[in-house]
Amino acid sequence: MAFPLGATTTKSTRRFNPSTLVFLAACSSILSFYAGIYTGIKVGSAQCSAGAEGAGRGLKGAISVSGGEPRCTPECLAEINAEDGDLQRKVEALARDKVQEEIENRLDALCKSHSSKEAIANCDNNNKETTLFPKSLTHFAAGLVRVAKDDLMHTFDFGVPPNPDTQGLDALIMYNIKDAVPSDINANSHHLPLLTAANATANCDTLNVVLTNNPGPTRQCLALVGSQYQSYHIQRYMRRDKHGGGLNSNFPLELTSRGLTKVGKIEFPPPTPADVIDHENSLRAYLNNADGIRKRLKETIDGMGVKTVVVMTCNHGQSELLINFACSSKARGFDLKNVLVFPTDIETKELAEGIGLTTFYEETIMASIPKGEAQFYGDMIFRKVMFAKVLCVQLVNELSHDLLFMDVDVVWYKDPLLYFENKALPEFDIYFQDDGSRQERYAPYSANSGFYYVRQNQRTKSLFKHLLYSGDFINAWYSHQQVLIALLSEYNSLFGLSVKILAKEMEEFPGGVQYHRKNEEMKKIMRGESNAIIFHMSWTTNKDNKLKFFQQMGEWYVQDQCIGKHFAQITNEKVGTEGVLIKPCCSAEPIIKCHYKDKPSIIPCMDSPAIDSDGKSFW
Repeated sequence: MAFPLGATTTKSTRRFNPSTLVFLAACSSILSFYAGIYTGIKVGSAQCSAGAEGAGRGLKGAISVSGGEPRCTPECLAEINAEDGDLQRKVEALARDKVQEEIENRLDALCKSHSSKEAIANCDNNNKETTLFPKSLTHFAAGLVRVAKDDLMHTFDFGVPPNPDTQGLDALIMYNIKDAVPSDINANSHHLPLLTAANATANCDTLNVVLTNNPGPTRQCLALVGSQYQSYHIQRYMRRDKHGGGLNSNFPLELTSRGLTKVGKIEFPPPTPADVIDHENSLRAYLNNADGIRKRLKETIDGMGVKTVVVMTCNHGQSELLINFACSSKARGFDLKNVLVFPTDIETKELAEGIGLTTFYEETIMASIPKGEAQFYGDMIFRKVMFAKVLCVQLVNELSHDLLFMDVDVVWYKDPLLYFENKALPEFDIYFQDDGSRQERYAPYSANSGFYYVRQNQRTKSLFKHLLYSGDFINAWYSHQQVLIALLSEYNSLFGLSVKILAKEMEEFPGGVQYHRKNEEMKKIMRGESNAIIFHMSWTTNKDNKLKFFQQMGEWYVQDQCIGKHFAQITNEKVGTEGVLIKPCCSAEPIIKCHYKDKPSIIPCMDSPAIDSDGKSFW
């Protein structure tokens, strides 16, 4: 019995429901499509019609010409047919991608052509529920997995200081193409798999790493733009008035220096004309005498008979700290034959040689550096001394010596060269003490420029030559530390310079951050229970406080008659007599004095005043 068009009945005569029809049609369509792909691959394997294009891509013996028609050589066919061959893998991957894309397209079309308006909406919803990335993102996002952050940073030592407060936190790894996704893992679903770092990167040919945090905090966003010319730098935008000022949500996003803080402070200003002129004058004095300086320095280092040089520089204003290093080292029995001091004035040269240290003094390049002490971090004297710190490292490095650079406010508990020359130490180009500060201007390394070890190679030679030529930026930014860290980041990206920060959580290399913030660690050091190799009195305003803090710690070995004095004011002995100042200047035992109750001390100093406004007794 026939029914009129549009009529209804309670009993259907159809033998299949719509979903069954869709399924059968899809199966038929997919099978025919896959058969076509498979046939195409096999035909291509036999004919190798790609010819010269295949040869241009590195295909072995790609073509031979027979009767004017290019065909695959036996080597070509062997590579195509090899089960584990690179070309075979690429062909199969391409086929899988094409088949998968065709399946998705035909299922989507069949679903919509056999469904009501409401069901069509469900077609789209079903696709969204099962796939993390829509088709519009698959040109650069094929999958996403989670990896424990600690696992990732232990598997790949990025060299940066780790954040110790990351237990239970994960990192994300995104895959650009399906071939990079770990085998048997669905990384394109809303359920993000948690993998080990090794498994997550097993199929990665390359791995780009982005380190990010949210300083402030601010409402920070990250934009990933695929199918674009590759960039290894990050562009930063901030809502602000482009004419000046800091973060202001009433303004549009503007391209912004990474050195602009949210309160509007500019951490990386461009050098002024005065900064440039001052730098040019210092650099000119060096370049005009460079050949002779290098020759004389080589003779000096050759005479020392060492491979690794401990490099230090000092002016007279800091000379008692240099003397304390030498006296404390001698009291502990260290041989200082590797130490080479670059004094910036004749007075410091005489003192250094008087306590038994080798010196290299060049008045032509050091004459512009003041003899007095810096009153605070970044003042004019401080910046002038920075030139000497850069120059002495660059010169020794250029002569192909590994070196350890140290500020004069350092004492040794053990010989640090034994640590850095240990063959079991993971090899990096440069190792830095962790400064401890996490200000944006020191990101991402927070490298302390007062204690670091350099392996000589072409990467480090280029780095320190570049730093030497960047004196105008050192003048503008008040310190070479910021400039050096900026160059470390650039050289890490450009040349693969490997940088390792000796994290502040390690016991071996404590400094100012421990002295001012970690009382229990300081007590371990002074009880002799720590694994500390050195101590660096960083994070301290001026020389006077450094001296007092060392006295409280039991690390001061300089007699009062040698503090702030010239050679002739200490002894009547002839200038240049090696070691003549050791007896009058060096104490065999530490000279301990209390100054402040709220700073670490080897003895109780509870009756002393506090130096900090809210300072509490260390004991």
